[in-house]
Order: sequence, then structure tokens, then C-alpha cells
Amino acid sequence: MQLACIRLSISVESLDCLTVACTYQAPTRKSVQTFKRETRMKKSIIAIAVSSAALASVSAYAAEGSTVDVYGNIQYAYADKDAGGNFEDNGSTIGLKGETKINDDLTAFFKYEIEFDADQKEGSSGENKADLDQAFVGLQGNFGKVQIGTFDTNYNNAIQDAVDQYEYLGFTNAAKTSEGDTIAYFSPSVNGFEVQAAVQVKGEASETNTNTNANGDKSSSMMVVKYSTGIVSAALGYDSRANTADAEATTGLAITVTPLENLSVTAKYETTEDTQDILGLAARYGYGAGDVYASYQNVDPDAAGSDDFNEYAAGVTYSLASNIYVFGEVGKFENATNSDTDTQTAVGVYYGF
Repeated sequence: MQLACIRLSISVESLDCLTVACTYQAPTRKSVQTFKRETRMKKSIIAIAVSSAALASVSAYAAEGSTVDVYGNIQYAYADKDAGGNFEDNGSTIGLKGETKINDDLTAFFKYEIEFDADQKEGSSGENKADLDQAFVGLQGNFGKVQIGTFDTNYNNAIQDAVDQYEYLGFTNAAKTSEGDTIAYFSPSVNGFEVQAAVQVKGEASETNTNTNANGDKSSSMMVVKYSTGIVSAALGYDSRANTADAEATTGLAITVTPLENLSVTAKYETTEDTQDILGLAARYGYGAGDVYASYQNVDPDAAGSDDFNEYAAGVTYSLASNIYVFGEVGKFENATNSDTDTQTAVGVYYGF
């Protein structure tokens, strides 16, 4: 018996019709091999078509305005202080972030980030646990941005970060409201001006409302005003700290000058009522493969018997790739109670993904 042809039609999404045709003449080894080879080829075409249809569905979903990204980093450092040396995690995190376009004028967004210790598998009780670093949701549009949750305070970002700019080492900062339970508003820039306002909402059942903190159920407010023009930018910040035990407000001013595209110099002044005054100066220069940076601070405590003290530090980063860099830092830190100076050094690596 001879078969003139066989016709097979398969319905696949995104394909109108797929036809496989062959002519049967004789059951020779050659014709059998040819038939198998052509069949495999047709199956590959079908698989490609199905994959294309699936990708088209994903693209269609993304086109509706929703995206979710997974990101994170691993950070290690070896630090040497007067107390001794230690290999440790330097703030490794993993998180999710995304946004949904509600309409042409309004976008919703979220971020959820966990910080974890990545330097050793086991430790003392309570160590090496994952802790919440940031988590918030918000809306963004022509009006600016509103978000609610846990995130770095606007005062810290605007006033303190430019001087306390280190990968591992840390400078003394004025007291500020803690993170969490916060609603914040960030205005768009209008003629160089920006306004940022936030309030941390607490209640009678708050974890900070304790016998040692009579203000634990109150709300703390923060305000930052920024102005940028040409090579100069300034930020004035205020933090009421109304829900802390001492309820002493902090005020700060930071001025940054950028004489070159890759060079910035920042001067900072902070004062916390009846607590301390801080004067700081910092510089940062991008040399192409990384940054060179240095800071100086003078801290003047108000407490009786405490003297003012100085902090100095410098560091350098070197990029191995766009998401990988190494760093080295050295600093000298005096204190308010004696003449001892703690010399600290650190080297480390950052790998982001």
C-alpha cells in the first residue's frame, strides 16, 4: 500500500495553522531517517511558537504597568580596632521592589528589604537573624511622592549622609527619630526648591510607650527644605523627636558645593537641644574607577565633665565591575571622657545583584 501524503494540522495560540506534509514511497532506512528528522524539526517549530505565545502574554501583562524586581547584595568587611580584628557582614540585604501604573498621572510603588548577617552560619542566641531594613508603599505623580512604612528618615538623608559617607566606619550623628511607623511626603522640585515632611505615628500600645519613656505614645515630626542652584545646594532639616524619652529636638544644616562634575565638598552643622553640637566637613572625588573620600568632625557634648572631641577618616573604592567594588578605610576617633584615640581600619567587598 502506498500513501500519497499525510496532512497534520495543530492549533497553537498565536498560530493560525501549522501543516506537516511528507510523501511515503518505500520503507527504506533513508526515508525513515528523513521523516524522523523532519518530525523533530516540526516539533521544534511548535515549541518555539508556544514559547513565543507565552512571552507575548508576559509582555502584555507588563504593558499593563506592573513590574516587580528582585535585588540584593552581599557585603563583607575585615575591620581592625583597638578592641581587635574581626571578619564580619557589612550590611548584606535582599529585597523586592515594584510599581503599578494606575493611570497616566499616578503610579503606586512598594519596597520590601531584609538585612541579614552573611559572615557566619551560627552565633549566639539572637544573632545572625534576618531583620527588616526597609518596607513601604506609596503613590507618585505630578504632586510629588507620598509613602508610608519603614525607611531612612528624610533628615538623615539630607543632613547626615554626606559627612557620614563610609562603607564600614561610622561617625557620630545628632540624635534623630527612629525608623518605622512613618508617613512621608516628598515634593517635586520647583525653581530649585524641594520640601520633605514626615511624621512618625505612635500610640498607647506602641513598643516605645514604656515606663522609662513618658513620651512613647506621641508623634514625632520631621521637615527638610532643600534648595539647589548651579554648583551649590543647601538643606535645612528639623526633627522634633517628640516621642523620645528626652524629647529634645535636632536641627541641622548641610551645604554642598560641586566645583567639578566629579568633586563635591560638604559642610554640616547639627545641634540637639541640651545634648551636643556637631560641626563636620567632607569631600568626595570620583577618579573614574571609584571614589576617594574623607571627612572631619568636631563633636561638642553639653554634658558636664565631657570635652569636645574630633573624628577623622578617609577611604577609597575601586570598581571591578558595575556591580562589584572593593574598599579600604582608615579613621581616628577620639572620645568625650578621656584622651584615648581609637584607630580603626577596614577593607571589604560589595557584590550587588
